[in-house]
Amino acid sequence: MLAAGFTSCAKRVPEDAYISDPNLQAGLFAELRGDYTTAEKVFKSSPDRYWGGLLLSDLYFYRKRDYKRALSEVEKVEKTVNKKSPKAENVLYRKGLILQSMGRYREAGKVFEYVAVNFPDGHYFEDATEAVEEMFRRNFPETLAVYDGGYVSSMMLEWALEKIPPFQRSRFDNPEGRKNLVERIAIEQVALKEAEAMHLDTTKEVREKLEVERKSALRQAYYQYGIKAKAKATEKELKAYYNAHKSDYREPARIDIVRVGVKDSAKAYEILKAVKGGAKIDSIARDTTINVFKREAQRGGKRVIYDTYEAYKGLFKEAFKHDTGDVFVYHEDTLWMVVKLLDKKPERYKSYDEVKNIVKNAVEGKKERELYQKDRERLREFYGVKIFIKAEKDTSKKAESMEPEGEEGPEVGAFDRLEKELPDTVAVIERLGKVITDRDLINRIMKLPRRYQNLYTTPSGAREFLENAVLPEILEVADAELHRYYLHYPIYSRMRQAYKDAMLMALYKKLVKDKVKVSDEEVQKYYEDHKDNYREEGKVKVQRIVVKDRKTAYRLLSQIRRKKVNPDSIARKMTDIRSERAMVGYVFVSASSEPDFYRRAMRSPMKRWRVTRLKDGRWAVYRVLMKKKPRVKPLDEVADMIHQELSYNKEKELYEKALDYLKKKYHIKVFEDRIEASFNKKDERKEGGNKEKK
Repeated sequence: MLAAGFTSCAKRVPEDAYISDPNLQAGLFAELRGDYTTAEKVFKSSPDRYWGGLLLSDLYFYRKRDYKRALSEVEKVEKTVNKKSPKAENVLYRKGLILQSMGRYREAGKVFEYVAVNFPDGHYFEDATEAVEEMFRRNFPETLAVYDGGYVSSMMLEWALEKIPPFQRSRFDNPEGRKNLVERIAIEQVALKEAEAMHLDTTKEVREKLEVERKSALRQAYYQYGIKAKAKATEKELKAYYNAHKSDYREPARIDIVRVGVKDSAKAYEILKAVKGGAKIDSIARDTTINVFKREAQRGGKRVIYDTYEAYKGLFKEAFKHDTGDVFVYHEDTLWMVVKLLDKKPERYKSYDEVKNIVKNAVEGKKERELYQKDRERLREFYGVKIFIKAEKDTSKKAESMEPEGEEGPEVGAFDRLEKELPDTVAVIERLGKVITDRDLINRIMKLPRRYQNLYTTPSGAREFLENAVLPEILEVADAELHRYYLHYPIYSRMRQAYKDAMLMALYKKLVKDKVKVSDEEVQKYYEDHKDNYREEGKVKVQRIVVKDRKTAYRLLSQIRRKKVNPDSIARKMTDIRSERAMVGYVFVSASSEPDFYRRAMRSPMKRWRVTRLKDGRWAVYRVLMKKKPRVKPLDEVADMIHQELSYNKEKELYEKALDYLKKKYHIKVFEDRIEASFNKKDERKEGGNKEKK
């Protein structure tokens, strides 16, 4: 069956053929402009029912999230194509995505599997293969939990465990932990249903989050499928690059030696004779009274030298003449060296196979950069970009420098001046019906970190920002949508996850966050009931030097008062409490930490050096720098902290209620016996594997 599939689908449908169809172009650009009504009419009336139907399905699927109508349109096209023909790939892959979005995972899995098996050279082969794995996890026969409209499989549990960081995974390495995780997966699924039932996808908060993620994902898709996929290098190109840059992959020749350096030839030949007589040269090399290379002596005289080391050219050349294990004398300037050659390796050039990945990255990286620059021009021409800021050369230092000069932003009035110098309309994108005004551009610049804003407060700087930041974002997103890059499974999955995250956050806000209210009266009452929690014990800040005896203490006191010594230096050197040395004697003492010293310090005058005996028998020369009496913090100091604590407690309570509400409404049922059984089986397999290893 596989062989038949491979042979029947050798050809591919030309990618994006619909873009050049004049009957469809009006609908495509209407869709990009947000005029979905016109786009729908054009796609419905197109003579090309294949692409017209698929684009209509995309409109319902991607723009309107109307999966029923999207499925209806794609199934109409499906009836008109041979399931073995290359045209079927575009139809069936889309059908799989729609079914998945509808939660019909078993059907989606079969469709994706058909695409992966029958179109191995197709446009969506890798995407369908990835989708099959995802559907397999959802369709795995062992069900651990059920809820209205869905279930959690054991494979979904394993996948969730894999995504948990290893240091946190141990919490779920038991039946109870697994049960909690399964329940959490089920709750996430029903929470999404609840959010959709409440139409939270229409809220401003969700729309804004999705718009940010949409642009980011589509720009990634544009580069991945519009640039990177087209920059693949052939084997011939890779080998040509390798041959042209072979010198970049040279491994220099090297020698491994042990050497002893001495000042006269007699001593050198004496050592040579001893080594040849059986003495160990590394032991002699370690003797710093003999070896003038002191640092090398610490590692037994060992040294690695490459042929690229200019300072060792002579030694390298001489050593390379010898055989491994030879001991010889080498003389250079005023030094005599006894050298033993441990190993030598000639130069070599890494083979093509060794560096193929490095070569590939270099070749394809260059092609990507060239294609990207070339495609930027294509985008501007294709979408009809017109820029109305004059391309004048700015000679100011700010405009020429591409590095911020400091943390300060533009001077006062810089943006007002810029607005006067710019035309009201700075650019238009004709095919998208997009007009970019001076205010639009300035607002974008003002969103940059202040230290970067200086670069773009001149007309030429503003034009540069328009060309390199604003326009690429608009055009790349539009091009990704035009070419349907969002259908590729990694991008589809990313946008689906972003949708899920935004909806769950909105639901949490609706059911929990927005209902948390804490009044001033509640804060006041909590403060009165828990005043002891805000009691602050007294403390003093002192600088002290702790010594062992009274005599030393009074001697230091005299020297400090007469300014004969620096207290900081003495504290760092002499204080008998190790932890206080680094702080040069500065320490806080409270009634609970050192009650006797605290009481004396509180009675002592400020900043006057004194002496006192500590409880452990040592003596302290000290001065008081700050005194703080015991007190209860007033309400205004702790009101915010109390408000946060009460809000957190209420939020936690409401969250638990929201979970109970979702569990009951969607009838979540977790099969604890199955979870425990599967966990025990896993342990048994583990034990069996360990026994086999033993």
